Amino acid sequence: MGTKTYSPLVSVLLQAWLPVTLILLWFVASASSTSVFWPPLTEILGTMGQWASSGGLWSDALFSFGNYFLALLLSLAIGLALGTAIGLMPRVGLILDPYLDFFRSLPNVVFVPIIILTLGIGREPKVFLIFIACVWPILLNCIVGVRSIQPAIFEASRAYRIPLRLQIPKVVLAGALPQIAVGVRLAITIGIVMLVVSEMYGATEGVGYFILQSGQRFQLAAAWAGTLLVGVIGWVFTSIYALAEHRLLRWNREQDAGPTTRPRKGARA
Repeated sequence: MGTKTYSPLVSVLLQAWLPVTLILLWFVASASSTSVFWPPLTEILGTMGQWASSGGLWSDALFSFGNYFLALLLSLAIGLALGTAIGLMPRVGLILDPYLDFFRSLPNVVFVPIIILTLGIGREPKVFLIFIACVWPILLNCIVGVRSIQPAIFEASRAYRIPLRLQIPKVVLAGALPQIAVGVRLAITIGIVMLVVSEMYGATEGVGYFILQSGQRFQLAAAWAGTLLVGVIGWVFTSIYALAEHRLLRWNREQDAGPTTRPRKGARA
């Protein structure tokens, strides 16, 4: 029995109805709240508006997500380069596998105090910490994707004497793209988590710093506003990537569906 597929727009709408419903329920349930810990949604949105009108939201978001995209681009470049090389060289992979298993088993947050103490409180440690969090899913999924390519494909490329500079993008990365796409999707989410965590240690600006300072000053509405902003931006990034992934992997879905053949006219059932 086939799985029904939807257009990207319909998929986004199907995924959005539940969060929208929950936000409406949150609005209704918190309207009469007098708790300091659970302020009304209107107060949270009002605080976010004040944060935006003062210019702090834009400067904090620019700092945080500038670091985020820089780290994500670095993790893509290094993760794909190393993942392709390790995937194409089984002996090297056999040597490095124990080290990869060791480092990927370490929680990313354990590096936060070490990196902050080593590199200071500027932009560089934030980018490096997000990079560490993002590079592993991309690297490991790239290795798995390259190793999953059928040997016959490499034999065919050698038989047609396709140069290595064309084999890498047209054969290797294209064949491993479905698995790489999974790693990038994980990196997008993990990177946002590390963005917030990295700015809660030794930072002077950024969305994570704003959330931490608001909580320490007992300004819970502001802390909720920062948390809500991170969640919305993360959802937007994931949705945009899902649309791009849908277009990039169209050929893979068509290949999995296989050719459809119609019975010839007059043929017996």
